[in-house]
Amino acid sequence: MNKPRDSYKLIMGGNTNVPAMINCIIRSALQLRTDTGNDNYTFRQVHIFHTEQSLQSLITEKKPWKEALEKYGLSPTNLVHHVAKLEDSSVERFRDMVEQLRTIVNPNENVYYYVDLTGGISSLQAILAVFSYVLDIENIYTLETVFASDEETRKIQRSMFYHELEEEMKQGRVKLNYKKFPPIRDFDDFGKLNYTEVLRHRRSISSLMDHLSSSLNALISTEIDLSHLQTSFMSGINSRLLGESKGDFHEHQNAIYSFSHSVEEITNIIILSLMGSETKNRPLGNKLEELRSYFSDKPKYFVNEDILKHFTHLIAEVRNKNAHSSNLSENSLTIEIQSYLASYLAFTFLKFTIRVLSDFVDNSGNLLDIQIIDPLVENANLEFYFGFDGDATGKYLEIAFGDLLEDEEEVLRRSKSITESIKQMRKIICGETKNPKSVIFAEGDNILFKSKYNSDLLRTIQNKYTEITGLSSSIGYGKTLKEATIALRLAKARKGNSVVGVALNKEM
Repeated sequence: MNKPRDSYKLIMGGNTNVPAMINCIIRSALQLRTDTGNDNYTFRQVHIFHTEQSLQSLITEKKPWKEALEKYGLSPTNLVHHVAKLEDSSVERFRDMVEQLRTIVNPNENVYYYVDLTGGISSLQAILAVFSYVLDIENIYTLETVFASDEETRKIQRSMFYHELEEEMKQGRVKLNYKKFPPIRDFDDFGKLNYTEVLRHRRSISSLMDHLSSSLNALISTEIDLSHLQTSFMSGINSRLLGESKGDFHEHQNAIYSFSHSVEEITNIIILSLMGSETKNRPLGNKLEELRSYFSDKPKYFVNEDILKHFTHLIAEVRNKNAHSSNLSENSLTIEIQSYLASYLAFTFLKFTIRVLSDFVDNSGNLLDIQIIDPLVENANLEFYFGFDGDATGKYLEIAFGDLLEDEEEVLRRSKSITESIKQMRKIICGETKNPKSVIFAEGDNILFKSKYNSDLLRTIQNKYTEITGLSSSIGYGKTLKEATIALRLAKARKGNSVVGVALNKEM
């Protein structure tokens, strides 16, 4: 089925030899007409990536290149020129080209691309080839021309336009071959075995390991070998990719075992570091149960018990299903889905562990001794730092951008409501404290202010925020900025419109 005639774009490199560049445009258009079976088809846009020299050559070219295009029903006004500066570093040139390519490709348009790799600097040709692979572009061509062996004749032929070369070709003096690249999607199977995703995950895992060891160095038991944890993650990634590429459910099964082992290693970190319990010869489910029990007795810390419960149950369930499943070959699709799920669960659990422990561990590797304070028994003249943060604001705006794309006014209204609420809350706080400097920070959906404890004030600003935005909020407070920060984390782990105050016993 033919696509609409305005559905095609050509992307190509420039050339200081202007006739050669124009000939590529013409030959691409002829190929488009052959592919569609319609002699009237042409490119809606022809995007040419120039060096400064090739663009200057086109501008100053005295030969009638526009007329050469028009002989084949092509309009010079459809040419879109982009410039890649050769004096830039390779990294800067790469970023510039990629950004310009991004402006050409609009996923909301039903556009089909042709790519000509005949001309252009080598780095551009490489980028266009990768670009074509990523977008799974099928129509990738290069124009191969065999000129006469005589040097003088060859020099003349190099400056000919396509209609002139066609005459030469009829006389047997020139050979033209517009060669199509083989399906580049064949590289996809190779890519799945590999190497790009493995390397990407390796960098991600290495970064997480560095974070784990640097932020929790004093806490982590010397019995724990983080390199073993990293190896388990990489083994899981490799097995999952092999399973995807080969369609082998055994590889997906191996991936689940590796990720489950990673989760067990992470659980061992918590148990050995915080609880000092024995971890050897114990099943994963038993360790996760101890983990849930430990944090359920410590509501002061940034762990939502319900989330932890469901999360650890899901991890154990995925592992157990894999370990005890019968007739696995008949459930290969289920095993494949579970291997992806196990991957995401393991990565999430690692990030969860880093977040939980690094937030509430001191420099000596001990859990901070947090006390939930009762403002009623505190000195009435004592001032606290109060941190206010709107709940689910990111999701609020995400919905606006995602579900309401056609209604720009609604997106603007939601954004303005958050800004207006913070403005009015600031006014309320300064009015109550009678000190315009009591608000230290007020941006986005966050406020940091200093005041004596006043439950009416806290209730008023939370109500005002809800009234204007329709959202709940959280408030954390303490005698120091560190305490207020920790308190706000605890408040956000609870239900909406919560208020939590903490004191660190070592700092009291």
